[in-house]
Amino acid sequence: KMTHIEKPKEVTSDVNVEKEDTEALKTFKALAKIPTYLSASFLPASSSSLLLIHLTLSQRDLIRKLKRVVAKQLIVSLPKDDSGKSTGISTSLLPVDLGDIALQAISPSGDQLMILRAVSNDKGKKRFAETWKLGSLINILDVTDIHGEFYTDDEFGGLYWSNDEQKVVYVAEQKSLEDSDERKFDYVPSWGEKFYNKRAPLIVVFNISANDAKVLPKFEKIDPGQVQFGPEDKSLIFIGYSNGPRRFGIAACTNRSAGIYQCQLDGSNLEHLSDNVEHARSPRLNLTGDRLIYLSNPSGGPHSRCSELYEYNFPSKQNRLIVPIVHSPSPSFHNNFPGIYSKCIPLKAFITIDGVEFILMHSSWRSQEVLLAINLTTGKVQKLTTIGCWNLFSAWDKYILASQGSTTEFHKLQLGVITGCHEDNLIVDWTVIDQPDVEKVAPTLAKSTWSILQPFENNPYLELIVHRPKEVPLDKKPPLIIIPHGGPHSVYVASINLTISTLVSLGYFIVEVNYTGSVGFGQDSVDALIGNIGNLEVEEVQAAAQYFIDRHEVDPDAIALIGGSHGGFISGHLIGKYPACVMRNPVLNLGGMTSSTDIPDWCFAELGLPYSLSKPPILKPSDYAKMYENSPISNIDQVKTPTLLMLGENDARVPTVDGLAWWYYLKGQGKVEIQCKMYKETGHSLDSIEAEIQGVDAITKFLKNKIGL
Repeated sequence: KMTHIEKPKEVTSDVNVEKEDTEALKTFKALAKIPTYLSASFLPASSSSLLLIHLTLSQRDLIRKLKRVVAKQLIVSLPKDDSGKSTGISTSLLPVDLGDIALQAISPSGDQLMILRAVSNDKGKKRFAETWKLGSLINILDVTDIHGEFYTDDEFGGLYWSNDEQKVVYVAEQKSLEDSDERKFDYVPSWGEKFYNKRAPLIVVFNISANDAKVLPKFEKIDPGQVQFGPEDKSLIFIGYSNGPRRFGIAACTNRSAGIYQCQLDGSNLEHLSDNVEHARSPRLNLTGDRLIYLSNPSGGPHSRCSELYEYNFPSKQNRLIVPIVHSPSPSFHNNFPGIYSKCIPLKAFITIDGVEFILMHSSWRSQEVLLAINLTTGKVQKLTTIGCWNLFSAWDKYILASQGSTTEFHKLQLGVITGCHEDNLIVDWTVIDQPDVEKVAPTLAKSTWSILQPFENNPYLELIVHRPKEVPLDKKPPLIIIPHGGPHSVYVASINLTISTLVSLGYFIVEVNYTGSVGFGQDSVDALIGNIGNLEVEEVQAAAQYFIDRHEVDPDAIALIGGSHGGFISGHLIGKYPACVMRNPVLNLGGMTSSTDIPDWCFAELGLPYSLSKPPILKPSDYAKMYENSPISNIDQVKTPTLLMLGENDARVPTVDGLAWWYYLKGQGKVEIQCKMYKETGHSLDSIEAEIQGVDAITKFLKNKIGL
């Protein structure tokens, strides 16, 4: 018997029909395809006439929705021109996708390569340590059952060779406990935002000839990171982060209790080298191996601030201050040098010229990121660069590798050649030796101009990065978008931002606001905001908007705010002032946030309330009252501005609970339009590929509906 099966009717729904991207999204995707530099280093085979350079770059894969890391090599010849100066001529080899490589490091001689590889399949994840020599795989060790995940981040991670090339050292997570181990249920907190599964980092020493990995015992009160070999390869040097009584969030926080430590290769004889300071990081052994240079900040208080540069002398076992905290920049102190604002020092950062040793680094200098050269004997600081944003990668002999860009230029790789030293100032000639292909996005980048503006003479701490659209109709003023940064102790620098470039290309007038409290302006700027959040910076952001309204440069009826984190906190306070607001993982209720964030101390510190990292307090009613009255939540009944709320599901810094409470309440009141977008598998930065693309799509459609373009 045959059964008649009715042919299904044709479905006319567009559920499975891919919608065409808007012009805004097409623009953003084109910009997002441009690779960015992650690292650049000189290979050991380099000479004074031929440089071999190893690069890694980040490349967004919009189809697979992930960020891929690729490596390539440059060959740079250095012929001399008629004046005797070296002129770099480079040849670029094709890039190679690093795939499942977690970390890799080339040995000092250049003959060997160590690769840490993490391979995922249907049965789970396997980890391997591979030793390569002269292009051949010599040994491979399965380390899956020896330890947990490799640490590849900037806070803990790293992979370092000994000078004799007999050992390699790295950091990995402690091996998971067996099901039968009763300690499996002991609560061990993570290191917070971006470190969800990182709880127990351990040092691993790998013996090359024996093809053996040995995990060193846990230290009692510290978690190790950035481990490297000490003088003559006889010891290990590392950062030790205090892990008690809790692990506070560490991402973007340079105020945690931490020190520089030294131990024997088996983990014994632990010694605290930086016991003169509360927080020390980024240890770097100088070229002669007798001194250790490191950065230091006070513990507690604001999460980012001006740093000090110290030296530890191994023979004398003494610490010496090289560069102090700068409270207020002055022409008489290194030409208005505002202090050091750098998370870490590059691994290869030392230069010796005419017997004088310098250390190089990049640092925020008001609204720009610059390169600094610091004389390690005198402490004199020289600014090597001027316009734009620079990132230092590596230094060797008389050569420097750095990337340079601006708000309308993707970063290019620059080779600096030190040609001399005059009155303790290095003389550097710069040459572009590599750059991304931007031909397809050049018309987009050409649609805007930018400038750095200090709008009020009586306020040296308020500075703006202004992005103006070139093509504006004669009979119309452009809509204004004000973007205060998060932190609040961070800073906007003159570097390309894909979302801003997209918005300016559509015709929006964009202003990034560096308000009082931003880093890069001297420590006094940071201190001025403590105890004044919710007032001082809010007034300055409003004044920045009014500045352009008063000068008739923008449409006063078409103004929007976009703010993330503390920028969202500012936007929440100003939410009734302007026609539209976009808030990305905003801080809305300081008191409520204390019980769920990975940085509860931040909620206290920014209001000037005491908080002990060693003895965390319980929130008192009086503390909550002050937090509440300084938070946007206290003004929620006055909200009248249509708002787009964007939240990251995995945000440990500003968890979604307060954002959702804000959304629920305003929805229930029914008096104001509010949209909420929740992005899965991403955290506070909303930096997954999907969150980036869908976020820009949501923002541009929302703004078009509310203020016009």
